Amino acid sequence: MSIASLPMCLAAATLAVGLGGCRSTGVNVSVEKIAASEIPREFSKVSMPAHVVEPPDILLVEVLEALPGRPISGERLVRPDGTITLGFYGDIYVAGLTLDEVKEKIVLHLRNFLNDEVLGLYRSNPETGEPEPVKPADSDRVFVDVVAYNSKYYYVQGDVAAPGRLPITGNETVLDAIQFAGGLLPTASPNDVRLVRPAPPGACCEQVLPVSITSIIYDGDPSTNYQLLPGDRVVVMRDPSVRVTAFLERVTTPINYVLNTALTGAFAIQQFRFLSLPIGQFAGGFGGGFNQRPQADARATLTNPTGPAN
Repeated sequence: MSIASLPMCLAAATLAVGLGGCRSTGVNVSVEKIAASEIPREFSKVSMPAHVVEPPDILLVEVLEALPGRPISGERLVRPDGTITLGFYGDIYVAGLTLDEVKEKIVLHLRNFLNDEVLGLYRSNPETGEPEPVKPADSDRVFVDVVAYNSKYYYVQGDVAAPGRLPITGNETVLDAIQFAGGLLPTASPNDVRLVRPAPPGACCEQVLPVSITSIIYDGDPSTNYQLLPGDRVVVMRDPSVRVTAFLERVTTPINYVLNTALTGAFAIQQFRFLSLPIGQFAGGFGGGFNQRPQADARATLTNPTGPAN
């Protein structure tokens, strides 16, 4: 079991014992039982173990004294193959190592180019004045640190403004995750949020923990404001009424499409029939109906001045 998975394993074991089962769901587990367990949360966080370097972390490597014109200083990206480059001094495989282990490996690698005194592998004993060896990881001439923790992350999915993957530093809680994701959408259900925690290597089972955002925000209850661990998934479910509306819309959309298509077709056919009628019918139906009677009356007046013919 890797060191990085230790907190997740402890949390999984604690939950399994505290809740009396291997798998728990947000529907079947009450908040009271979870509150009585020792799962890390807002006011009872645990410290993460030493960071294990993985791609694509970014490391800072500094060597105080290197070869003239060949300095070692600046940021180094952990490449997909797990190596970093030291330029002139070559590449070093660092994936899966802690910072102390990376520093030790860099110092031992640089012994091919620099002497032990430059690398700080000897120091003077303050009592005897004699030089004494120093462990490579304790050298004060070589420095290694993490600039960007890119390899450890968690996910926020569901009805939030900006779902996606976010880097983890070890201090985030569920509420932090939702805020970093832009907050809840109006369609979200604040009382139907879940923390899905995959089973780490060597652990028995995954966990699905219920989260009540309403209690966390409006009641100040930290019982379900869990501390996030690498690989966690925060899932915000949609409000049931919105889900029903969306379902009905999906069901009725094809029917509405068919009805609209049929009505449009019927209207087009009627228009086509109307436009295909002979022009004479328009003259007889409209022009004749309004013009023939006045013309007949005019002719009758000319032939019989005493009055119009009946």
